[in-house]
Amino acid sequence: MAPKPLPEGFSTPPAPVRPRRHRPDWLMAYIFLAPAAAIFAAFIAYPLVDGISTAFTDRMIAQGGTFNGVSNFATLFSDATFGRASLNSLFLTLGTVAVKLVLGLTFAVLLSQRMPARGLIRALAFLPWAVPGMIASLSWKWIFDEQSGVLQYLVLQLGLSDRPIYWLSDPSVALFSIAIAMVWQGLPFFTMMFVAALASVPSDLNEAAAIDGAGIVRRFFSVTLPQLRGVIAVTVMLSTIWTFNSFEMVYVLTGGGPAGRTHILPTLAYEYAITQSHLGLGSAVIVSVIPVFVILIFLLTQRMLKQDEA
Repeated sequence: MAPKPLPEGFSTPPAPVRPRRHRPDWLMAYIFLAPAAAIFAAFIAYPLVDGISTAFTDRMIAQGGTFNGVSNFATLFSDATFGRASLNSLFLTLGTVAVKLVLGLTFAVLLSQRMPARGLIRALAFLPWAVPGMIASLSWKWIFDEQSGVLQYLVLQLGLSDRPIYWLSDPSVALFSIAIAMVWQGLPFFTMMFVAALASVPSDLNEAAAIDGAGIVRRFFSVTLPQLRGVIAVTVMLSTIWTFNSFEMVYVLTGGGPAGRTHILPTLAYEYAITQSHLGLGSAVIVSVIPVFVILIFLLTQRMLKQDEA
């Protein structure tokens, strides 16, 4: 039986098209993440797991090790050198980060003002951040040289001291010399972060506060500084981690001397693992501070999330 003709003005509906089958979204996500996951596993996860496991063995260089429990940690906690290195790491990290925070905010505010050649001044202020760590360390070693260093020459010529200052061999001075070099190297990072953050602060907030009679200082602490809390938290967290793990500056300037008085935990780990060939003890030095960083990162992350919710 022939089909009935459609009324005038109507056309035959198109045949239904079967939808093409696509891979699930989660499968495509895993495919694109696979290369990054492989790199992470090979260069980050595996060395981390291997270092943690080595800390619980008596492994030596070119020798296999056996599990010895917490023996390495017991040795460290009864070692006066480990205690001194921990205090040195704490002093350098907290002290230099605090100084960089204050100076970074100050320089950022100054560099945000209108001035002649502001671009050139900013470039010069950010220059130390572009210098490789080893080059910066060697430069400061020459500056602090006790025989022909430029700092020694200036101190004696200007009459600031009637005798040479042993910048790197005097235990009471060497740690402060290292701190000066670390501040110089890390200060541009704080300044760059804060200059960028200041540029995003709405100008109308400061203008409204000025109309209400607030002075420059009050506007900074009441209006500008609260806008920078998130950037300050991130900058302090990153700088704390980098400063604590700063190996080359201490190693080049003093090598942990004199008499181990300027050792920090990374240089002490190198001393045990490479110089003394005790990989297990060297790994235990680093593993012992992992919980501290986990807690620090957790607390700062929680604080940032609360600020974002607010």
